[in-house]
Amino acid sequence: MKTDIQEEINTLLRENIDNFLKEIQESLPSNVTVSTNWGSLHNVYEHYKNSHIFNRRLQFNPFVIVYCESPEDVQNTFKAAKNNKLPFKVRAGGHDHEGECTGTNIVLIDVSKMNYPEHDNEKVYIKNIDGEKIAHIRPGIRFKDLTSRLADQDVMIPHGTCATVGIAGFTMGGGWGPWTRKYGMCCERLVGATVLLGNGEFAELNEKNGEIPDLLWALRGGGGMSYGIVTELRIKTFELPKILHRFNVVWNPYSHLNPDKVEENVPTLEVLQKWEEIIQPNNSPQLIGTNLKVSARSWDENTPIPYKTIYLNCQFNGYWEGDEISLREFIKDNFKGVLAVTDNMLTIEPATGADFEHKSNYGEHLMSSWDRESFNEIKLSMLPPELLMGTPLQPDLDLPAPHKITSRLVDKKGLGEEGHQKLIESLCSPLLNEHNRKNTITSYITLGAITGDFYKKHPETNSAFPYNDKQYTIQYQCWWEALDANMDPAIKKYIEEKIKNFQDNTLYDYTNRALDWIEVCRDFDIPNTSGAFISFKDSSIPTKTYFAQNYNELIRIKEQYSKDPYNHFRTRKTII
Repeated sequence: MKTDIQEEINTLLRENIDNFLKEIQESLPSNVTVSTNWGSLHNVYEHYKNSHIFNRRLQFNPFVIVYCESPEDVQNTFKAAKNNKLPFKVRAGGHDHEGECTGTNIVLIDVSKMNYPEHDNEKVYIKNIDGEKIAHIRPGIRFKDLTSRLADQDVMIPHGTCATVGIAGFTMGGGWGPWTRKYGMCCERLVGATVLLGNGEFAELNEKNGEIPDLLWALRGGGGMSYGIVTELRIKTFELPKILHRFNVVWNPYSHLNPDKVEENVPTLEVLQKWEEIIQPNNSPQLIGTNLKVSARSWDENTPIPYKTIYLNCQFNGYWEGDEISLREFIKDNFKGVLAVTDNMLTIEPATGADFEHKSNYGEHLMSSWDRESFNEIKLSMLPPELLMGTPLQPDLDLPAPHKITSRLVDKKGLGEEGHQKLIESLCSPLLNEHNRKNTITSYITLGAITGDFYKKHPETNSAFPYNDKQYTIQYQCWWEALDANMDPAIKKYIEEKIKNFQDNTLYDYTNRALDWIEVCRDFDIPNTSGAFISFKDSSIPTKTYFAQNYNELIRIKEQYSKDPYNHFRTRKTII
């Protein structure tokens, strides 16, 4: 009986898919690419590759992927999916950490080819409105291209640090980055959007005389996908500084020979406390954005953790509005004594100014190391010389990789002594193996400063992002590497050696335990922390936690304005 019912369902489903394909064939231009998960072996393999997202830990298999190139393509594909009762998702950059931008047995509306403005195929379209320069941006463009095009016109928006992230999900999730202390989240500069609603019609949303329409307010940090499909964002720019430098300072660097041995011993607590002092609203106005990365390590559960004196690998990253001389003076003045910074600990590179040759390359130099550790740098120190084959390893900080993250935020009053202790203790775990690093499994936190000049001047920003009164984000991260057809041959050979025997692979054990560490950290009792950041999505955190005091208002707005009575715009962590 069950077999007969399932066969009937499968028959109806195949009919719906066939009808969907016929409908889009009639309504979409012939140049629109459509990928399906059936046909020849070659087609199936290509579809498998097309289905990949940034987090390689997650694998999905959509029925169909439609690569839309215009708002009308999005509209027609959406209507065809609705008409044929097929669920759909929307993918732009594909960086949703829980893979909610795609799925199995769905229609995937991919907008990554909508990466140029309708008005100008060469640059981002900038319109001057009441003295403000507004960038009109399509949803598929990624920061690598977007920021370079903006820099070419001497303007910028609050962007992120990973070059391959798409603008749409970033903005609707809030938009933290290296400009946050001075210009806030990207969502707070969103002044207009074009959105496809659940009735299949477009809505034009615009700020007018300082008034933000409800649906536009929801897009300003209320999460992606919930309210409609965005086909254009209009974001207020700011003037790109004439002189801007990126920098990082590393304490307790890993030895090339022994991952547990460090070359300079500085207590992590002192680094953390100094960084917290620097980011206070009245301090360091030229430090326009910063984060602090602290690595986790293996620890014997029967040994007390000396949180005041333990030294973990730390990296202080920042964007500095000023010349190199003033930056070096800032570092020298703030890190005296035991935290003294030498030239071999400090890296400085220009982002604008006379030393920065080509503004069109701005996006090539985003500080990806703020978010990731380079597998290639680790392997360069671990690989036997015969595997390197004399070929330099390519930068990999923006490339897809399997990972898992979770988050929380530090309250306005700060962590305090007990909070410092618990945060550092969370980074020392028996679940992390001492061999993880040489197996390219990295575990750490990144602390992203929110507090600064912007929120001191603008405590009320009229956005749905609920956490602008927090000091900083805490993002727990675990990354590792998996085999990929496009990876460096030397690395592929190294990993194949590691997993030669799939029935006896300790690498999987290390990875699973590191994932357990993330789950423990999610619930770790750290005083003076709360909430979670939707851009650092963890599917185990309740949806309401991400939107806090704005949750019920976002539900009201969706019900009233999205024209989506059957809740087509839904994923696991959307407003419902």
